Amino acid sequence: SNFGSFEDPTLLSPMFFTRSLPGHTQVGAEVGRTMQVYYIKVAEREGYALEWPLKVYGVVAARDVVDYRRNILFLRTRDDCQILTRQDPFLHLTGPSRAIMSEGTVTIEVHLKLKGTVESKDTTLISKAFFYDYDCVSVRLLRGLCGIELCCDHLEQSHQATILGVRVLRGSLPCGKTEVVCSVLPESDTEGNGKHPSGHVLLLDSRAEKIPVSEQGYLDLSRQVVSVKSGGRLEIVVQAGDFSGSVVFPTKSSNISQKGFELGDCKVEITVAWSLLIGSQYDISVMGSIQPYAWESIPRRPTMKLVDAC
Repeated sequence: SNFGSFEDPTLLSPMFFTRSLPGHTQVGAEVGRTMQVYYIKVAEREGYALEWPLKVYGVVAARDVVDYRRNILFLRTRDDCQILTRQDPFLHLTGPSRAIMSEGTVTIEVHLKLKGTVESKDTTLISKAFFYDYDCVSVRLLRGLCGIELCCDHLEQSHQATILGVRVLRGSLPCGKTEVVCSVLPESDTEGNGKHPSGHVLLLDSRAEKIPVSEQGYLDLSRQVVSVKSGGRLEIVVQAGDFSGSVVFPTKSSNISQKGFELGDCKVEITVAWSLLIGSQYDISVMGSIQPYAWESIPRRPTMKLVDAC
């Protein structure tokens, strides 16, 4: 009950410690094991033939020991369902909203429905919650009318990064399919190679000939939060039409990083916010406010000083 109702989403910011000062002990801050979700797709079960295309809506969420609330990975209403095809059965992920701590058991909730001609004819595709404690990259979970394939990885000693913006500073993006992906690079690599590793997080996938850009030049990213290993680096690749460009950021425990590159006739700028992980909501709630600095500034226990009465 201290963490809210069962369906409440997590409210903890992925940038909780972004403004922390280097060299200060941070209350509740951790460098820990996190779960990086690459994709989730719907797969047919043996003996159960799906009638493609599928109009799917519902929720997929992860719960961890930080606050046990829903960390939304996929969320669609009936009026905004996603159409899945046999050739493209991947859910359009919009989360997590913060890094998923996987040092304890992670619970994955999947509640998906098929939209019918009217709401009374909607069908439950899958409705299941399960504990995820696998170390493998990809696992197929067979429940309900279909299977769900979850592809992820566990990153030891990781921080969280929030891609605050991918902005076109000058010119226009080249015409054609536009993708923005990111991946974790080991510390030993000297530069990004501009290619997609086997495990990459898709931040934006637009198949339109011309992608919408805000008045300020920002692209509307689907996902923004990723985990990055301590001592490693984050590569972000933007591909538009026949052009591709990338930047590489070394992992930080706090602060904001910004880099730019040329993409065809335009210039693109990428901004990333860094933060350590929140180990537990309790550690934060005992503070009574957002104050991520030094235990030494907080008395461990009440103290009383005795003085002479005379």
